[in-house]
Amino acid sequence: MLYFEKLKMIKKILQDIMPPGRKSIRHIPLPRSRKVEIEEERPSEKRAPRKKNGRFFRWGIIVGSILVLAAAGILVSNIFSSAVVTITPKQITASVDISLPISSMPSNAVLAYTVLTATSSASEVVPSNKEADVQKKASGQIVVYNNFSNADQRLIKNTRFEAPDGRIYRIDSSVVVPGQKIESGSKVPGSITVTVYADAVGTDYNLKVADLKGDFTIPGFKGSPRYEAFYGRIKSDIVGGFSGKARVVDEVTLSAITDKLKVDLAESLKNKINSSLPTSVVAPQDLSSVDFSINSVDNPSGDGVVISVLGVVHALAFDTFAFSEAVANKMLSEYTGGGILIQNLSDLDLVPHNSTQKALWEAGNLSLSVSGNAHFVWQFDEKKVKEDLEGKPKQATNGVMQKYSAIEQAEVILKPMWLQSYPSNPDKIHIKLKLD
Repeated sequence: MLYFEKLKMIKKILQDIMPPGRKSIRHIPLPRSRKVEIEEERPSEKRAPRKKNGRFFRWGIIVGSILVLAAAGILVSNIFSSAVVTITPKQITASVDISLPISSMPSNAVLAYTVLTATSSASEVVPSNKEADVQKKASGQIVVYNNFSNADQRLIKNTRFEAPDGRIYRIDSSVVVPGQKIESGSKVPGSITVTVYADAVGTDYNLKVADLKGDFTIPGFKGSPRYEAFYGRIKSDIVGGFSGKARVVDEVTLSAITDKLKVDLAESLKNKINSSLPTSVVAPQDLSSVDFSINSVDNPSGDGVVISVLGVVHALAFDTFAFSEAVANKMLSEYTGGGILIQNLSDLDLVPHNSTQKALWEAGNLSLSVSGNAHFVWQFDEKKVKEDLEGKPKQATNGVMQKYSAIEQAEVILKPMWLQSYPSNPDKIHIKLKLD
């Protein structure tokens, strides 16, 4: 009885809690605020139609990006484009053993040479307290100019040179002064460096460069047009003149010191000549000679004797291409002109034959024996090749190269790698030679 009464009570409580109608938890009303939140989170059952403007906008961005990238690629290609053309020229190595006539006078039939001159000096102090009576003539260097004609002029031994103050100096051997030459379209006088010696002993003939005002003249030409056209200009101090008691060194010591200074000077003069040469000129060491003058004086700053040696080098020099062509014309039947170069000219043996009693550099006409294995390389105009290639497609390379008989083969690398044409600027086309 008690059990049923409790059951009825529970049933009544449940009826008070649940509303009439369908008794399901799914239909229990929710608070208003909660219901709104759920409805707002629920997606709309009916979607709004897409706007076509958005699609066009996206395509515009894509097309614009492509155009910008293309323009940037073209700009980069123009700025950083380059071409490296590796050319294999026609070349051959041949054994050479010929005799070439050479001359200091330019001629179409004979290979011409010029005489280059350089000077240098070296000295050393040698301890000595030995005195002796010394009679010495001053000596030094002057440059003799020939502004008379394009013909060489020989000056005989003992030719006099007069300083502006009347002091006389002489050369102790004959020399040949080169004639006028053309440089940059203008006539310039020929010149040569010579050593002159005072006409008498003593300090009165010592002459410093800074003290001389004016040029040396040649008294022997006085009264002729050559007097004004030949002149000398001091190049080094004229020193060593002395008369009286002075410290001296014995002959053995003097010889040993001067021999050492001569060796040092010869190397210094060789380097001086080579460093002054343009790339198109060669001065073979076998075709040069060095003259030395020796002087010894009291050491002005202490005990001993100052031994000094003055060196003058005269070197025969050739235009490299003219020399190579002269050899090729005698050796290679397949060479028909257009330019050729002996790539290893320094490896050849050159022996001059001087039939005169004159010094090599003043002989004028010589015979030159040339022997050895010469590597001949045909030449072409690199500037013209670049101009012919500029702006052309890569496929045109072989056609351009066929215009040059001196070229056997060419390989090209274009950068950036996607380029298919040469740069329009020839400065961006670089040529490399491939030699055997």
